[in-house]
Amino acid sequence: MTDTSKAELDRLFEKQKAAFLADNNPSYEQRMEWLQAMEKMMVDLRQPIRDALGRDFDSHPELITDLFETGGVLGRCRNAMVHLQEWMAPEERPLLDVVHGSSRCEVVKQPKGVMGNIAPWNFPIECSLVMVVDMLAAGNRVIVKMSELAPVTADLIRASVGKYFPEDVLAVVVGDVEFSEYFSQLRWDHLTYTGNTNVGRLVMQAAAKNLTPVTLELGGKNPTIFLEDGVDEQLIKEYLSFKFCKNGQICTSPDYALVPEGSLDTWLELAGKVWKEAYPTYIGHPDVTGIINERHYDRIIKSLEEARNNGVQVVNLSDEEPDRERRQIPMYLVVNPSDDLEVMREETFGPVTPVRTYNTLDEAYAYINSRERPLASYLVTMAREPEMVEQFKRRIVSGGAGINVFGFQAAEPTAPFGGIGSSGIGCHGGPQGFDNYSHSKTVYNCSQDNPLKMSVCAPYGEITQAFADGIFAVPEQ
Repeated sequence: MTDTSKAELDRLFEKQKAAFLADNNPSYEQRMEWLQAMEKMMVDLRQPIRDALGRDFDSHPELITDLFETGGVLGRCRNAMVHLQEWMAPEERPLLDVVHGSSRCEVVKQPKGVMGNIAPWNFPIECSLVMVVDMLAAGNRVIVKMSELAPVTADLIRASVGKYFPEDVLAVVVGDVEFSEYFSQLRWDHLTYTGNTNVGRLVMQAAAKNLTPVTLELGGKNPTIFLEDGVDEQLIKEYLSFKFCKNGQICTSPDYALVPEGSLDTWLELAGKVWKEAYPTYIGHPDVTGIINERHYDRIIKSLEEARNNGVQVVNLSDEEPDRERRQIPMYLVVNPSDDLEVMREETFGPVTPVRTYNTLDEAYAYINSRERPLASYLVTMAREPEMVEQFKRRIVSGGAGINVFGFQAAEPTAPFGGIGSSGIGCHGGPQGFDNYSHSKTVYNCSQDNPLKMSVCAPYGEITQAFADGIFAVPEQ
């Protein structure tokens, strides 16, 4: 299937604009129909999506597709359908005091209009469509630009979406970097981008020319702090298991580990033990997801070579060589790399874990907070002492956090997911996602017995003076 032309994108954009003007506040029943259509599409395409991802990644476990790609969209759909009526309801806001008389104030959630969504290659289904669920629930129209780096999946969704949605409600387009730049420059009512931070800056610059509000879901180097009691065989296995998921090609994947200085050797020994037990044969195993393309494969290999060339200890947990043909790379640990190396400068986004040591928790917190804000931060501890957990939650600034688990904070459909600073702007998911793609409009219904209104009627006089003086009066204790 060929790329979408700019002229075709313009046609779809104008058609959705016209549709929104004709119905700028779709009913509850209409929005439910859209959510049900999304649910049906995911169920119907279960096996085709499995097959498409397998072809794009060369190897992609079907169970991971079910759980984290189509399953993520289904979970978001079903949660939205349960809560939609509640989210759409106007919110009564009590007015401050008697000066408003019998006036009333409420906040209504209004659809914004036509949404653009630029999706990434690493989650070509989930990151294309979970935001769409929030957008449609909020009453908007949507055009999704799918990643050209996962072409089989993109073609499948583009060919299928018309069977479930009119194109003036939801449409899918595909194109290269130049097309993406053009996409970003349209006068969207809201633009969402998921991907790396550098491209996120360009998307935000393009949107700024039209004062288009943006949601940016970016990445970052997500730290994991292991407390001494967290250096445990099962907990290390759980850590490596999530790092292994999609071969580390997940924005919420734990990026680097901070381990107590005196526990490093034990940590490394346990990591080797649990991983060889889990995957005696790694390369070619059906659980292993392939690296998306040769460019990313080479990027990961070069980062490991750079570390070795600088005298850093690099541990291959599988004792197998990378396979270029399959685009599969074993799990590697890079021990105490310096901050100037690639593995510490950039998100690893692959099966590579830098492992650094710390002496005190204050030192670990200071190190994390001195870097760019991560999308996620993690704490591993067997005891889960409340004081330690509370300190971790309070002291690290990150988009989300997990305690003895990785990524679940981003996968829960009832909760918001988003970054902060260089890891993102805005959020999606839960009621906050609905609000993100809605305009919260205050409606003040003023009564004729409103004294404050009387005070500002010309000409100003004693009533106006009394109100002004009242503002500065010190309240009685």
